[in-house]
Amino acid sequence: MKRNLSALLSAIAVAGLVAAWWRYPAENQFSIMRCTISFLGSPDADRNPTGWRFYQAGMTALVLLMFSLAADRHRRLRAPIGKSVVWSTGTIFIAFTLLLMVVWIPDTREVGWFGIRTGHWHNRAALLAIPFMMCGIMLDGVALWWSGARWHALWPFHLYGLIALVGTVELMTWESMCRRDATLPHWPGVGLHSTPLWEWINFSYLIGFMIWMAHGRMPVATKA
Repeated sequence: MKRNLSALLSAIAVAGLVAAWWRYPAENQFSIMRCTISFLGSPDADRNPTGWRFYQAGMTALVLLMFSLAADRHRRLRAPIGKSVVWSTGTIFIAFTLLLMVVWIPDTREVGWFGIRTGHWHNRAALLAIPFMMCGIMLDGVALWWSGARWHALWPFHLYGLIALVGTVELMTWESMCRRDATLPHWPGVGLHSTPLWEWINFSYLIGFMIWMAHGRMPVATKA
């Protein structure tokens, strides 16, 4: 039953996101170098006015699938790390809840609640999800290491940290360059300094990471 539900959510996620990308107007020139993930779900005329509802359906299914992966991960970690998993799962669930909210608060220039742009609420909720997700992942990694996992066996955590570190350095470097040279376009950034590029990289790795945590080989070997 659960496997069938996961397969259904996966199918909806793929179909919805592919349809959103397919419906993105050619004249708006979608590119991961200049367009965030949320641009696929924005009804603004210069983004995805005809395909954003497909994005909402696909991304909702994807986030629900990630909730399921997080629950599977919780069950696998209860034995090796004990009560620590309650805290890490709690923070991860909060992060996914915020992401689900973000899906249904489009990143648009339209005025939303309290006379503030909808995109403002969207961005604030998305940014708030980041520290919760980072905290949950760090708690898992530290708890696994403390429980006896070998350092090298935690390579998915190390890789995640490396991706986050390199991305942060690139974006901070671009920020510094823009302050020194006012002619540089602050958004979206050029080449490896592109903010949307690092968003795509981090989110894509998050999906793979959660799949590994739920179904991959868990690093619980006792240290020598």
